Amino acid sequence: MSRLRVGLLTNPAAAHGAGRRTGRQVAQLLRLAGLSVVDLSGPSAHVARAREEDVRDTLTALVVIGGDGTVALGAEIVAGTPVRLGIVPAGSGNDFARALDIPINDPEEATRILLHALSRPAVRIDAIEVLATGEHALPHRSLALGNVNLGFDALVNARANSARHRTMRYTTAVLRELPAFRPLPFWIEIDGGERQELDASILTLCNTGVFGGGMRMAPEARVDDGQLELAAVTDISRTRLLRFFPRVFRGTHTELDEVQIQPVRQITVGIRSGRGLRAYADGEPRSVLPITARILPGAVRLLAQLPQDPAGGSTTGGEA
Repeated sequence: MSRLRVGLLTNPAAAHGAGRRTGRQVAQLLRLAGLSVVDLSGPSAHVARAREEDVRDTLTALVVIGGDGTVALGAEIVAGTPVRLGIVPAGSGNDFARALDIPINDPEEATRILLHALSRPAVRIDAIEVLATGEHALPHRSLALGNVNLGFDALVNARANSARHRTMRYTTAVLRELPAFRPLPFWIEIDGGERQELDASILTLCNTGVFGGGMRMAPEARVDDGQLELAAVTDISRTRLLRFFPRVFRGTHTELDEVQIQPVRQITVGIRSGRGLRAYADGEPRSVLPITARILPGAVRLLAQLPQDPAGGSTTGGEA
């Protein structure tokens, strides 16, 4: 293991500045384990990506320290390469780590898990490619690992992100956004099929199905099954929508008639009329609709072990 070289990507602003401290702790733990550590952190995602590209061929792994947005940046950097992605949660939501049972608020244990995974076969997981496809949109491609939020869930994400002190909980943002909300008039094209019209309150494309601090929108979603889950909530009143959210934390909302979940591999989503709506993915703003999102099977090699399948089998997509 002493010959292994690991890149370190830290979001110093994560968890209200605690990310920087966690980054120093993780770097020390990695060096104590005998690894060579190169810090790739920078003042912007562009700088961090450029630094990683300079040394990518020398790295065994890239360890990211931050929240879901930092994890998504790490996935963009290593996708399609042999470099493996390690995660030490240090954000406010940490939903991707939560979905994979990576310890939260325990950097030492999270580091121990990724060090152990270095000696095991690589685990390959799917990613979501998000493309801006509007008539006047500039070409733009980004990756996500968890979910793409498109409806009320995206509006709530935007409100939570714009909170003055960035301490507003997701549930508080729900209460602030709900009074003026109306179902959104989407059009969708699934897997190259014909265009459909859909009035939906919530529209989420799920790889993990976990967002908003532990909501489980698609409880059966798996990160290594080569497909996404499209979750739609339709024909629901504002009062019932408010009562809907506590059930999402338990995963019991799927019993409701207003909830439809279906597997997809690619989807294009737009708005028929009204407000311009921006998609959010892994907690970060992406392109304004319309967008096209598609699954990239096995695009990222992960330093972790995946949770067990409810049926009793492992969901791990290991490779020798």
